[in-house]
Parts: sequence; structure tokens; C-alpha cells
Amino acid sequence: MLIRRIIQLLTSLALVLVIYDFGYVQNRREEILIFNAYFGLTLSFAILESYRLYKGQIPFNLFYFIRLVLPYTAFSVIAVDLLFWGESLRSAVARNEGWFFINILLLVFYGMSNIASLLYRRNFSPAIIFVSSFMIVIFFGTIFLKLPNATNAGITWLDAIFTITSAVSVTGLAVVDTPTTFTIMGQTVIMVCIQLGGLGMLTLTAFFAYFFKGKSSYVEGLFIRDFLSSDQFEGLLGLAMKIVLLTLGIEFIGAFFMYINLPEQEFDSFFDKVFFCAFHSVSAFCNAGFSTLSNNFYEAPFRFNYNIHLTTAFLIIIGGLGFSIMFNLFMLVKYAILNWYNHFVVHLVAYRKAVRIATLNTRVVIFTTIILLITGTLAFGALEWNGVLKEHPTLWGKLVTSFFGSVTPRTAGFNTVNMTELSRPIVLVTILLMWIGASPASTGGGVKTSTFAVAIMNIYAVVRNKPRIDYAGREIPQDSVNRSFAIIVLSWFVIGLGFTVMAQAEGNIPFLSILFECVSAYATVGLSLGITPQLSDISKITLIVVMFVGRVGAITILIGLIKDVDCKNYRYPRESVLIN
Repeated sequence: MLIRRIIQLLTSLALVLVIYDFGYVQNRREEILIFNAYFGLTLSFAILESYRLYKGQIPFNLFYFIRLVLPYTAFSVIAVDLLFWGESLRSAVARNEGWFFINILLLVFYGMSNIASLLYRRNFSPAIIFVSSFMIVIFFGTIFLKLPNATNAGITWLDAIFTITSAVSVTGLAVVDTPTTFTIMGQTVIMVCIQLGGLGMLTLTAFFAYFFKGKSSYVEGLFIRDFLSSDQFEGLLGLAMKIVLLTLGIEFIGAFFMYINLPEQEFDSFFDKVFFCAFHSVSAFCNAGFSTLSNNFYEAPFRFNYNIHLTTAFLIIIGGLGFSIMFNLFMLVKYAILNWYNHFVVHLVAYRKAVRIATLNTRVVIFTTIILLITGTLAFGALEWNGVLKEHPTLWGKLVTSFFGSVTPRTAGFNTVNMTELSRPIVLVTILLMWIGASPASTGGGVKTSTFAVAIMNIYAVVRNKPRIDYAGREIPQDSVNRSFAIIVLSWFVIGLGFTVMAQAEGNIPFLSILFECVSAYATVGLSLGITPQLSDISKITLIVVMFVGRVGAITILIGLIKDVDCKNYRYPRESVLIN
């Protein structure tokens, strides 16, 4: 117990050290002290962890091996410098600061997993834990963004909170110009918050809990199951780990394709190119819409770079599908290849392929997504052919821009056209697409594609006088219909309330622009008709609340606030209510 408390103290010191190291300018003496602190914390952590292993307090497994490899690798590098290069200990530590910084981050993540474990053991509902996790990230992100090294000329507390809330809620609305206001450190803070908001803090803490402990408790499994909307219970922390690794893998591939299509003349160094690709890949997959370009992808060198547009669009689509859909699609591809191999290569006569690999959720989400993409592309092309598409001289350019204009309202927020020049009909179409949003358990927002699909199927069932909703050989339960109705009504209520407050505060801004802004905030899209920087403080606070509610879900907040009602074993007599 004493050793665990000492390690917790070390994690707190590591967090303070990282904040001071990156947030403030140090002189040479302070830099040396930081180097020594890095070395001391890493050495202390390695000794304590080795002692716990020696005493049998923790099991030795692959994860624990990785945790010990990192600090001892740093010490080995120092030993080589001391023995073969004749360097002093101080210079050797300073030259290998990066190794020790990795271990300091490991300490910080270790503290995060311990905090998550403490929260899991408290008597809180999963909804409260879920909402609190986002509030914690917003709190620390705001502090990091207020550090002197994060901005070029400072930023107000309200603008810092707005920016971080927009990043954590993966919205993308910005009241300040991201590339000119924030330094590389500030932009990195925004990128990290986007990643935390897209994956969800609980997923990441579950990943680190799995990494540091190699196992999970029953209570932790329950919380992760509720957060991931999973029907299974076994292997949930392993699923969280797969989600994190899948996310990082897809973002790496997306960044690579962006890198090979970058205009070389726009970047001064290799680091600038890598950072640009990493930032936009994370922002695209997490459906955030933040960009290090002042005019987003409408910036002159990128306006006609259709390869980058397509890479971004597919990252948005993949991130907006949802992790359960992605895993189910992987299983479909796996069985399709296996079926082909067994039937045509091995020629198994008695071979029978697996039945119904695709879940009902996958069928609904994929079908709805395809319909929305096709409809949105056709609508954008038809309504803007002689509008914003006129500056694209080729048919390919018009098609890609129309496709991108259909994808980005699905909670992404990137733009390759001048949003203020859009015609009113396409603005209304964009509002509808934003409101529908991405898919459940994804990095996107909105009321979700499955909610919209269930609502449409319910209308069809009512018109046909069908007592139940059937799709793809399955019956959709009534509680899913009830939840869809509740989500839709609550979304209208939150958007309407935000619109009313902003319309009262911004008398000089057109109503359509305010409505567009509110829907964009609730659906965590980030598109704007250019009014965000000129909003008053009241409107900024309103959008902060709307973005937060849109990300965590109004129904999730209500579930966390309202106590559970005891189920009664009796039912009252039925009596009809006039509806129409």
C-alpha cells in the first residue's frame, strides 16, 4: 500500500513537471533541474516497480515487460554514453531527455488509470462517470491552453474554454484563428484533446488500465460495456485496447496518404509536414474539423488538392461509422475471403459458410450512410453547380467537392468551399445532414444515423398500420423506437433553446446563420457561416453548453441526474390518447 501511494505521488509530480516543462520558458539552470527530475522520477519508478515484481505484488506479463523495458532502455543508453563516450552524467541525461520524457508520460498515464479505477469503485452511475470524464478533460485542457507557451499573444479564459470544449466535443468551431493564435504546443494540446474526445476518456483509461494491470475488475467491465454500448461482457478491456490500436493505425495510414500529396513549397521543414498530417488525420478521423490552416482546406494551396480532400473524406466516413461497425465489417471481409478460399481453392464439398455475420446495426448504419452520402452529393452538385462549384474547372473537381460537401456535414466540419457563398437551399440541406450526424458509438455526433433510420421506419410502419417494425429479417424492439423518439425531441429542445438565447443576444446576425451555428454545435460538426469569431460572450457560453450536451448526449445527462425508478410488478389498464 505504501509503495502504491509513493507511485501515486510520483505520477502527480510527473504531471506538474510536464506542465512546467512545456508551459513556461526556462533558463539553463531550470532546464538542468528538469533533466535531473526526469532522471530521478524514472529511476524511482523503475526501482519501485521492480520491487513490486520481486515481492509478487503484481504478475509478470507482456504489458509489465513493456513497462520495464522503457526505463531500463533509457538507463542503458546513459550507461553507453558514460562508458564509451566519456560524457558526464548531466550531459548524458540532457542529451537523452526524450527517453526520460517518454517514461514521464508513462507515469502520467499510470496516474490516469489509477484515477479511473478510483472512479469506478465509487457509487456513481455510468452516465455520471461518462459526463465527468469529459469535464475532467475540458478542465485540464483549458489549463494547458492558458499556459504562456501555448499561445503567441495570450488568450482569454472564455476563449480557452470554448476552444477546448470544441476540441473535446470534436466540434471544430473556433472563436480564434488556430494557426496564428496557438503555438505548436497549443496546437498539440488541441490535437490531444480531440483524440481524447473522439475515443472517449473511458476508452483510453480502460486501455491504460489494461496496459498497466493486464486485467480488469468486474465494475470496470460494467462501465466500459455501457460506454462502448456492447452486449458482451468478457474481454471488454481487450476491446478497448483494440479500439485504441485501430484508431492509431487508421490515423497513421491517413497521415501517410496526406503526406505524399502535400505541396512541398508550403512547408519549411520535415517536422512541419509531419505535424500537419498528424493533426489533420486525427481531426478528420475524430470528426473534429479543426485545421492548422486559417481558411481550412479552402486555403489556396489546398483548395484544389483533391487527393487530400478524398483522404480526409474517407477518414471522416470511417471514424463516423462506429467501432462496432468497423469490427463487424472486418469480420465480414474475413469470412468472405475464407469462403472464397474454401469454395474455389480448397474445393471443400461439405463446406458451409457462416450465416448472418452482419448484425442488424451494421445493415441499418451502412444502408443509411450510403443513402445520405449519395443524396447529399447529388443535392450539393445540383444546387451549387453554378455556385461555389464554378471555380472548379474539371468534372472530377466538381464531383470530389460535391462528395466532400456531403461528407463533412456528417459532424466533421472541414470545408473546401467558401461557406458564406452557399445558396440558401444547400444551407438547409447541410443543416439536415448535420442534425442527422454520424453513427452510434463513433467519434461523430448528431442524433445518429440509426436514430434517424428507426424514426423513418416507424413512420412507414404507422402509415402501413403495422404493429411492429421489421427490417432485414429482424424485429426492432419498442425500447429502441422509444429511445429514438426521446433523442430526437431532446435534440430539438436543446437546439431550440440555444437558438433562442443566441437570437436574443445577436440581434444583428441573420436567424439562418444562428440556426446553422446551433445545429453545428449540437451535432459537433464545426461548420459555420462565418459568425463564430464575432459572437458575444453570452453566445459563446451558450455554444459551450450546446457542444458539451451534444457530445455526451442530452439523454445521457438526464439518465445520470434522475434516479432510477423501481420497476413495479403491476400494470394499469390501457386507454387510448387522441394523437391525430
